[in-house]
Amino acid sequence: MPYTCRDVCGFIDEYAPPEFALEGDPIGLHLGSFGQEVGRLFLALELTPVTMREAMDFRPDMILVHHTPFFQPLMRLLEDQGHDRIVLELIRRGIALFAAHTNLDCVKGGVSDALAERLGLGDTAILQVLSKDVTEAGIGRVGCLDEPVRLEDFAARVKQALGAASVRYCGERGSKVRKVAVCGGAGAYLMTEALSLGADTYVTADVKHHEGAEAVEMGLNLIDGGHFATEAPVMPVLADWLRGKMPELAIGVSTVSGDPFSAIT
Repeated sequence: MPYTCRDVCGFIDEYAPPEFALEGDPIGLHLGSFGQEVGRLFLALELTPVTMREAMDFRPDMILVHHTPFFQPLMRLLEDQGHDRIVLELIRRGIALFAAHTNLDCVKGGVSDALAERLGLGDTAILQVLSKDVTEAGIGRVGCLDEPVRLEDFAARVKQALGAASVRYCGERGSKVRKVAVCGGAGAYLMTEALSLGADTYVTADVKHHEGAEAVEMGLNLIDGGHFATEAPVMPVLADWLRGKMPELAIGVSTVSGDPFSAIT
């Protein structure tokens, strides 16, 4: 019995329940039909020209992304616009597109849990729960290292563990890192929460100058690992879970970097 798009959507929703998405977040099936057959599924953090080429080489019937091209309403689709061209190519090829965004951020086993595991954090807890009524999911995680390390050594560990082109950090050189908060993607707005939960260091992305200065004043070490690098670890985790649920489905995961930035080191 072949899988349908509805089957695949159901399993994705089981892993990252839609009710955990933040209000107004466009998630779910964005292209295709629930009834179409799916024999090949490809996972990518987002579709850029380079990840799109990789996806097309895999010949998927359906693609699962974290960042959807439909985050903002599309007013037109033009062949000479790179973003539009990707959507048009999916339509031409009849490829279904599904997005799991903030629901995948918030759920246990999601973006920040995968990041925390990649960095070797144990005994993790949620940094900011969704609400007073939903405490089993939320943004960010906080946990502890087995042994304290120097800030600059931990920053180097972050770079290596995430395969990031570069990382930025601020804080007192030589200070010890033991309790670490993490938030994949742009999470600097949770610095106060990280400090209140006893974190001495916070790993996130897209940190602005004034946010770095504020962290220093607060006495919180801050490491910017990059948006793509801090979110990408969840994709192979989700792929492995889906393989367990749908063993006859061919599942591919992007292995190329979708980070638009390059670094000179």
